[in-house]
Amino acid sequence: MEKNIQQEKDKVKPVFYDPKGRRNIAFISFLCISIVSLSIVFYFFFQSIFSTPEIPNMNTAVQQDNKLVPINQKLSDQQLKKEEFKPNTETKDNKNLVNSTNDSKQRKEVYGFYVNWDENSTASLKENIDSLTTLVPEWYHLKADLTIRSEIKPEIVKLAEKNEVKIMPLLTNYTEEASGPDSGLIHKLLNSSNDVKTKFINDLVKQVEKNQFAGINIDFEAVPESDRENLTNFMKELTTVFHKHDLLVTQDVPANDKAFDYSALAKIIDRMIVMMYDEHYGAGEPGPIASNKWFQHTLKELNIPSNKLIVAFGNYGYDWKVNSKEPAKSLTFSEVMAMAHNSDMNIQWDKMSGNPYFRYKTGDKEHTAWFLDGVTLYNQVKIAMDNNAKGFALWRLGAEDPTTWKVLKNPIEAQKNPDVLHKITSLDEVNYSGQGEILQIENEKQNGLRDFKVGKDGYLTDEVYQSLPSAYEVQRYGKPKGKQVVLTFDDGPDPKYTPEILDILKENKIKAAFFVLGENAQLNPSIVKRIYDEGHEIGNHTFKHPNVADTSLLRTKVELNTTQRLIQEITGHSTVLFRPPYEADANPDSSNEILPILRAQNMNYTMVAEKVDPEDWATPSTNELIKRALNPVYKGEGNIILLHDAGGNRTHTLEALPIIIKELKKHGYSFVTISDLMNKERDEIMPPVSSEGKQYLLYNKAVFSGAGYFKHILTTIFYIAIGLGIFRFLFLIYFAWNQKRKTLSRSIHSSYQPFVSVVIAAYNEEKVIAKTIRSILDSKYGEFEVIVVDDGSTDGTSKVMQETFYKHPKVRFIQKENGGKSSAMNLGFQQSRGEIIVTLDADTIIAQDAISLMVRHFEDQNVAAVSGNVKVGNRRNLLTTWQHVEYITGFNLERRAFDELNCITVVPGAIGAWRKKNVVESGYLSEATLAEDTDLTITFLCQGHRIVYEEKAYAFTESPEDVKSLIKQRYRWSYGTLQCLWKHRKALCNSKHKTLGFIALPNMWLFQYVLQFIAPFADILMIMGLFGSNPLKVLGFYLVFFLLDLFASLFAFKLEKEDPKPLVWLILQRFIYRQFMTYVVIKSIFSSIRGIAVGWNKLKRMGSVEHSTEHKEAS
Repeated sequence: MEKNIQQEKDKVKPVFYDPKGRRNIAFISFLCISIVSLSIVFYFFFQSIFSTPEIPNMNTAVQQDNKLVPINQKLSDQQLKKEEFKPNTETKDNKNLVNSTNDSKQRKEVYGFYVNWDENSTASLKENIDSLTTLVPEWYHLKADLTIRSEIKPEIVKLAEKNEVKIMPLLTNYTEEASGPDSGLIHKLLNSSNDVKTKFINDLVKQVEKNQFAGINIDFEAVPESDRENLTNFMKELTTVFHKHDLLVTQDVPANDKAFDYSALAKIIDRMIVMMYDEHYGAGEPGPIASNKWFQHTLKELNIPSNKLIVAFGNYGYDWKVNSKEPAKSLTFSEVMAMAHNSDMNIQWDKMSGNPYFRYKTGDKEHTAWFLDGVTLYNQVKIAMDNNAKGFALWRLGAEDPTTWKVLKNPIEAQKNPDVLHKITSLDEVNYSGQGEILQIENEKQNGLRDFKVGKDGYLTDEVYQSLPSAYEVQRYGKPKGKQVVLTFDDGPDPKYTPEILDILKENKIKAAFFVLGENAQLNPSIVKRIYDEGHEIGNHTFKHPNVADTSLLRTKVELNTTQRLIQEITGHSTVLFRPPYEADANPDSSNEILPILRAQNMNYTMVAEKVDPEDWATPSTNELIKRALNPVYKGEGNIILLHDAGGNRTHTLEALPIIIKELKKHGYSFVTISDLMNKERDEIMPPVSSEGKQYLLYNKAVFSGAGYFKHILTTIFYIAIGLGIFRFLFLIYFAWNQKRKTLSRSIHSSYQPFVSVVIAAYNEEKVIAKTIRSILDSKYGEFEVIVVDDGSTDGTSKVMQETFYKHPKVRFIQKENGGKSSAMNLGFQQSRGEIIVTLDADTIIAQDAISLMVRHFEDQNVAAVSGNVKVGNRRNLLTTWQHVEYITGFNLERRAFDELNCITVVPGAIGAWRKKNVVESGYLSEATLAEDTDLTITFLCQGHRIVYEEKAYAFTESPEDVKSLIKQRYRWSYGTLQCLWKHRKALCNSKHKTLGFIALPNMWLFQYVLQFIAPFADILMIMGLFGSNPLKVLGFYLVFFLLDLFASLFAFKLEKEDPKPLVWLILQRFIYRQFMTYVVIKSIFSSIRGIAVGWNKLKRMGSVEHSTEHKEAS
């Protein structure tokens, strides 16, 4: 062995290195100034976002004309005595009731009356349907021509069927013309010919059977006393027909009306529902609606068998104007509570009647309002149960005290525990008043509390309302004057659809309202500006379209504030208009629908709802969309039309809009704005930015504009990167396949066998050097030598070499002072005797025929270097497995394709062969970069030489087994390659260098640095896109990219004849592993800018390359 110490030459200045550190100082200074500047900008930006902007409170809800002044004194004993029920002295002993065989422990039948015309009726039904056995919906109406008008609601039918509740629709003679029960109409029916009545009954049966109802409920009121017998006969004929069809018949009868033959009717029908209320009725004198004495006496007087008796309870109120002939106003329990709550009234309890009441004045007019509630129903249920009634009924769903259901659901248990009546929850989530589609919350929902005493007889008395329950009170306003319509558009602006919509509106001279999303406005500020400049109104639709009911209060504020600040920055004006995503209905009926309105209202926003929603977001056909938009307007159901100008394909909206406008104009409708409905000017609902807002405009503009441009650029780059990535895959696959076909025709045997020198630079390689040299000595190549240059190792590398290979004739060991890998390799090159130099890393094990396979290519005198096929030899964990995938799908696939194009940019240090003559002519390996192999390879290409890839020259290298080591290695690679790219920058897009200048170098710049640098932002953008307005588009692009990536990877594995099982981790590798590579790229770029010294960062060897790979030979 020889021992030689080389004196170091003058060091070459590394690329990027600034020995005086000026660039580093300048960079740090720039960084500090940037951080301070950005901190100031973002401080004021976030201050603006977290502080609610000053906008005027419109407070335009219609105010009550007459203020209620409570009269908190009780009625005098004389007045109450006057209203007391006085029964007849002769009282029947109704044995039908007393001797009933009903079992009080059996579940009572419970009937609930439902009406279409009260939204609260639906809410009550949904809440309490589990307490009902039978639903009685007011769906059949007797018409003047003695036919039936049906108003069946399919959704209610489905609800009842789902809960196994029988439906018996109510047939009524109530007409709008009579403003109540039409006495003349029922007289006409009962006195019509037998044929007419038979036809009527048969038609009714057909309707009931068609809808699979359980039967019919007859509710004929205001029947003339003279038609008593005719009514009985009619009910007999009707019941006979219905029974033939296995259908039930029930009839609603007043508590005491001579027009009804109770005894005869009870024998005919299945159930008689007695309306045990209206002791004092609306058209009569004020008084209790159902006093206990009256209730007991009237029920006892009835001549109805208890097994057919259904006792109907009222749960409502009457508001009488004292000493007036005007009929009383009907009140629901919620309205009673709202009146009392809003005017601080005391609710009084009349011990004599067992009914509550309150008193008030409007102007000089005194009012007395009596009502029924949960306590009165409790007492009435007790009376009904004492009389063995078959069941109960409630008039009506939506008007009742919600505690009534605690009694009706289980009356026996309720009688044992009346405490369930103390807490009063509001039955209605929402109460409505006024007309229009602009909403204001007047009152928030809260529970109430009452106390009472339980008498010795079990009846409740002395009720006291300690606190009153209240529902959300929603004031509607903005009712149009005549045939007026407002067009509104949500979710925009969109760069494609919004401008076209604006063009249509401009052409038709129509102003509309656009409820913009902050994130879309940020991306399209010029469109927002155009919306305002063309006279339209702009509303706040949040920033990212969340369901406000599901977000925190803080996020709601941030969503609205951010969008408001953005509108201010773009237009110079604020907006008071708001419409929440998902909940734009003008009939909010739950807390989820109220919450967004309430939160926005507390920030001074005005909620603009709608009653005409064609649901264009679901992309119906153009004709269907037109029909959905026009029909509700023609029916008078609403005047604010909701359309969308973003959030998906809006082609049908664009097609339908001109037709909608044309048809509405044709029918005499004019187009107005939200401000018109509010009787305001546009500048009132979109006032100039206040002084508070102006101080933030500059900072907000910087952030919004910067973020907008940044997102635009990233979006563009994202799709360009996907496109380029797809092109690159196809490109590599095509040329790699061509290269593979050509290699199959190459001759394996060659007479060209020059002397070869194998050069290894070693630094602290005691664990691996012996194994590496043994694999070389096992090589089948003829004449070669092994030169190991020890670059100042401080471990036992020298000892291993001395002890193991001291006398081996083919091995030379050279020691030198530490000077870096390039200087060690150069010394090896200088000392070598071979025409061809094979370079290996000290941890690399090669196949026996690797040298032979590489050397044969040098028979072509234009070949300056040959790259071997580097394999990961220590696949022991997930990280090394990912590197294995990277070597095959990245490095080797690219080398195959670039071999075909003669633009391989790196002959790897792990295994490569070089023509010594060319190396010497090029001045040896440059010490100006950390990637000396890449530097020399590119130099050769610039000189016009050929670089070849030998796929079967296998070398097995030790890859980093932990993240820290991986990052250290890749940082060196990345920084060194960047040095080479900068050093050879003149070759980029240089016509002299063809494939190198136009393919290989652009590929390195673009895919190794530019796209890798922005990869995290692209990942963030993709994730945001998946939760954005068009996730399928983003997912589609990425899916195509990934599938092609997978295909290319499978192709690469097939070329290498490797098991593709590691590709199961591909999607995870592509996402997680890429973050490591991004980190080292960014670190490399910053290091190059700063001009700092970057060392070799030697990795600690583990000696973990598997022994089974040592003698692997190409087949």
